[in-house]
Amino acid sequence: MKKNYFSFAILAASFCVMASCGSKSADNAGGADSTELAPEAEETVENLPATKTSFEQKNFIVSVPEGWNTTPNPDASRSDIMLFKGDMENIMSSPVMMINVDAPAEGMTFDEAFKALQADSGAQAIDDVTIGGKTYKGLVLTEGENTGTILAREEGDKVIALTITNSGLDNPEVQAIIQSIKVK
Repeated sequence: MKKNYFSFAILAASFCVMASCGSKSADNAGGADSTELAPEAEETVENLPATKTSFEQKNFIVSVPEGWNTTPNPDASRSDIMLFKGDMENIMSSPVMMINVDAPAEGMTFDEAFKALQADSGAQAIDDVTIGGKTYKGLVLTEGENTGTILAREEGDKVIALTITNSGLDNPEVQAIIQSIKVK
């Protein structure tokens, strides 16, 4: 099972490696569908669960709700962090989120990289998802009984890639984390 979890994390990180900052696509180009979360789920950050603390990474800052823990990447040149609810012993059943914010690699547009990630992973595309007024392209990857959601979007010269396992996007704590991400 650990192998499955880490393949989700690798997919999120690989998205940043595959993307390119040379060309940006328009939001929702080609008339892609966009899924807005229900009004009761689309809350402002102030109405979401209280955060325990903020963590500053190389390229971003994220706030973490009470009851969640983190394991930042010890490699200072990387810009990713794993957040998980509870303790490490329950990581296979508790909500987990990998966040990576990095300048994309040269060679592909954001849309090309996203399509390549989908093809390489066998993940299924989902309608665009809007959380906190920001729209993400999404994929769902299933390996055995494990399912994960991968969300990605461009912000300035960075790509934000999120991998979420053991939780739905309607989880208020997951939404609070996503809304709290501030790109540097």
